[in-house]
Amino acid sequence: MAAIFFVTAAALLFQVAQTRLFSAAFGYHLTYLVISVSLLGVGWGATLSAVFDARPRRPSLGWLAVAAAASIVLALLVETHVDPMSNLGLAVGAAYLLGFPPFAFASWIVVRSLRERSAQAGKLYAADLAGASTGSILALVGLPMLGAPGLYGLAATLAAVSATLSLRGRRRVLPVVTCIVLTGVLAGWGDIVAPPQAGPEKSAVYAPGIDHLATRWDPSSRVDVVQYQGQPIGYQYLHFVDPAYTGPRPDAHLMSLDLSAATPILDGRGDMSVLRQTIIAAPYELVADPSVLVIGPGGGVDIQNALVHGARSVDAVEVNRAVVALMRGEFADYSGDLYTAPRVRVVEDEARSYIRRSSDRYDLIAMTVVDSWAALASGSYALTESYLYTSEAFQDYLGHLSPGGVLAVGRWYRDPPVEMLHTAQLAATALRSEGVANVADRMVVLRYLNFGLLIVQPAPFDAASIAKIRTFANAHHFAIEYDPLAPAGPFLAAALDDRGVPATDDRPFFFAADLGDNRVPAAYAILFVALVPAVLLSYLLLIRPLRRAIGPVLGSGIGIATTLRSLAVGLGFIGAEIVLLQRLTLYLGQPAFALSLGLAALLIGAAIGSSLSARLRQDPDQSSAICAVAVPVLLVLLTWVASITLAWPLVGRGAVAVLASAGLGIPLGAVFPKIVAQAGAADPRLVSWAWAINGAASVIGSILAVALTINVGFTTVGVVAAACYLVPVLAGRAQRLRPSDQAVSERSSVATS
Repeated sequence: MAAIFFVTAAALLFQVAQTRLFSAAFGYHLTYLVISVSLLGVGWGATLSAVFDARPRRPSLGWLAVAAAASIVLALLVETHVDPMSNLGLAVGAAYLLGFPPFAFASWIVVRSLRERSAQAGKLYAADLAGASTGSILALVGLPMLGAPGLYGLAATLAAVSATLSLRGRRRVLPVVTCIVLTGVLAGWGDIVAPPQAGPEKSAVYAPGIDHLATRWDPSSRVDVVQYQGQPIGYQYLHFVDPAYTGPRPDAHLMSLDLSAATPILDGRGDMSVLRQTIIAAPYELVADPSVLVIGPGGGVDIQNALVHGARSVDAVEVNRAVVALMRGEFADYSGDLYTAPRVRVVEDEARSYIRRSSDRYDLIAMTVVDSWAALASGSYALTESYLYTSEAFQDYLGHLSPGGVLAVGRWYRDPPVEMLHTAQLAATALRSEGVANVADRMVVLRYLNFGLLIVQPAPFDAASIAKIRTFANAHHFAIEYDPLAPAGPFLAAALDDRGVPATDDRPFFFAADLGDNRVPAAYAILFVALVPAVLLSYLLLIRPLRRAIGPVLGSGIGIATTLRSLAVGLGFIGAEIVLLQRLTLYLGQPAFALSLGLAALLIGAAIGSSLSARLRQDPDQSSAICAVAVPVLLVLLTWVASITLAWPLVGRGAVAVLASAGLGIPLGAVFPKIVAQAGAADPRLVSWAWAINGAASVIGSILAVALTINVGFTTVGVVAAACYLVPVLAGRAQRLRPSDQAVSERSSVATS
């Protein structure tokens, strides 16, 4: 049990480290595929166990754990020395091939233990889940301190600890000592030993002329700050300055988050007159001496902009703690102590959650491109849920405006301007939800090059207000793409279109929409690319070898029932998990915290349910039926409790999240051990088959769940997940109606001998 605990904790840590490293090196779409690759490795471990464990000479559990540790280190060293900028195919191929082994070796250990001790399946599976839960917490705590490379070292160390429980003599000590030393080296000199190959703006080695000033790892992103030599301000990333402006500009550093999500840090000692010449200064033509809320301040340009225009107070909500730490730490003096200025209050939180809990009202709420143009152009964000861009979010923003207040949302302006049109549509939907019949006269759209600014207010724009906007735009060479006093064109059509909403809290995939050019939406292309290899590899690596090894027993009643049950439970568990974590993200506010805490509590609950499963009937029907009822009830209950406790402090909301997640995990964790125990009692070889089918279902189910969510929302995914747990009940009933499988099992055993 201890060996299983440590090696599964190592596997979960490895998965988080892979996700964080790939996010910095490749982009968010490949981090999504890490999940499928890891689950595929888990299933492959079952295949390896079934094929090799029957041989006279087989690797011990200790050497399997050593192999897991070695493969974790190998993955880091190879993946960080293949440059995706020069050979993307080789880099992605290395990521796929090296992502398998650690999970496969860990899974091999678990499956062998389950097969040889199927009567103790509940306790062994509980150790597996508890280890994964611990790994989730260690990842959240360890990443800011160790960085992603150090996290690889810690994962290898845990696998080495697992090995010491089986090895003897000096062989017990050497792997642990080696991995501990390696962890220290990677934590202190990770960018030297294993630097992420992340593109020219992040490394002076690959782009001479760039001074690399700072690096921070955070569960949300890797943050780098650089200075361009000979380009002291990096205003190529500030797309919205009046082209005719020739006055002074302050120096600036450039802060990058993962794949080139860039935000400048202006030198607070310089002349900030340039900010009066930007398109984001337009809203200040409509408000005087305003109280301002900035969503996603990053390097602080929006905060500086508010102060330059005489804001009496500025509240800024930044979700990335590494950004806040840098702005309050190394770059506090450079930025003029912007994050601690007298009229400024910076809150570390997720903006939607913060606004929902706040009773404050503002004269201006500003949100300027809270994501990356580079990522959007490549479709990398297509599968990223964003609760900042939903109809309910815009309703929250408008509901926190003071009388006469305005909302200003900056987005990239493409051709056709689908993103800006969808942003306008969200604002119009929010206005209609507040009972506004004529929404066309309450928004204005400005444009400069590839940047657009939507300004919305609950009241109609009058002639005096629009005259100020027109004067400002003409003076600074900005275009008015939509004028509420002369409504026409695609923005009028978008405002009046009430047939569909681009994104809601239940379906928060704003960036999954088709962005024009008659192309397949990026989200669907990514899902298809993920699904095809997932199905193919699941068959070739998991199902096909096991079918040959196990033989006719798969056609028996117990074989068919095990297949259906394992498949359904794999789909149901991953679906319920995805819906739970989505609910917690909006409730807790901190996405990384919600993911780690929710996943850890869910797995702890599942471990408890697994350990208690021995008290239930031998067949899994009873526990499956409980899950079919518990999943929708608990998810609905969580939504209701969350609405009541939303204003509680984070500690209180965290306690609610833990109780809800663990409460859901208890029934979910009780099902699969019963399936394994019943299958193992009939034929031990079915344990590997059940594990492999469950792993394949999780691989494919994670992709199908996202596809289903994009089209119909998380609520429907929760209902489907609950329905999956009815399949074991039906399979059990069908099995009881079949003739006895004893003869089939005996013939299978003789044939195998």
